[in-house]
Amino acid sequence: MRLMKTRYAILLSILLVYCGAQITKAAHTSAFAAIAPIPLSATSPAATLDPKVVLRESIIQALGTNNEELPRLTKIAYSKPEAGDITITWAINNNVSQNSTKVNAQIDATDILKALDDNKTRFIYVILIGTFSTQDKHGNPVEVQAVSLGFNKSKLDKINWEGFQPSGIYDLADVADVATGWK
Repeated sequence: MRLMKTRYAILLSILLVYCGAQITKAAHTSAFAAIAPIPLSATSPAATLDPKVVLRESIIQALGTNNEELPRLTKIAYSKPEAGDITITWAINNNVSQNSTKVNAQIDATDILKALDDNKTRFIYVILIGTFSTQDKHGNPVEVQAVSLGFNKSKLDKINWEGFQPSGIYDLADVADVATGWK
């Protein structure tokens, strides 16, 4: 029985050290001793982050802010986990020239796919929707869909993202709906 208590105390000590808790002297002498609570914090090695939150932050970091210093990621939607589909909507930066805006949309889409790969995100199919801020006929700001791209994960898994050129993103897509003037 004494050997069993000693083993229990050793295992308990290892667990508590791993979780960052302090071991009281009573923990060594009694298997039923009161133990200091384990602090929960974001920096604790035992704390795990939600993969959806991690992905969201990775995409926000990859896209940066827009010209008005606003976040560019506007929405991430997940289908039922069994289906594994993700839809990511972002705001395309409005640059000086239309050509540089189109190029930035391609770079953005590539950066989003790299973030999915870097985070080892589990999905089967991803849809990227790029919106662009413009004005309606009355001068009011409106967001219009400029780019919609669909990708199968099996195809994306074959890509070497370090050597991939963003200009090829539309050709890589299984489905590409690109508004006139954005191709």
